[in-house]
Amino acid sequence: MRRCLALLTCASLLVSGCATAGAPRVQAPASPADRSLLAGYVRQLPVGARVRVDLSDGTVVKGTLMQASEASIVVQRRTRIPEPPDTLGLDRVTAVQLEPNGGPGRAIAIGAAAGAAAALGVFLILAAIFAGD
Repeated sequence: MRRCLALLTCASLLVSGCATAGAPRVQAPASPADRSLLAGYVRQLPVGARVRVDLSDGTVVKGTLMQASEASIVVQRRTRIPEPPDTLGLDRVTAVQLEPNGGPGRAIAIGAAAGAAAALGVFLILAAIFAGD
């Protein structure tokens, strides 16, 4: 009885894990009008912009836009080890999004946090010095 219960528990855990696996999404092929709209949008993006490109097979490419034309875009992936730029045909691209890069508010917040941590460290060192007397 214990073996049967253990076997059923293991089977239920294994089967439920398969249902949550992300299967690639099947997307309908885009019409030529949609492709021309996408090409127009990509052409107006500034070169050097950080983009997220969703492909029809479900993969996502994040990188820097290097070139855009009517039929393809060239994206330099942001990776730890440099890779050659990827040329992606617009027939494979389902979406292109600009990624925010933080702006000056992020730099100000990081500077303020570093200053507050340094001031707290100085106060703790002073408290440790004067508490020993």
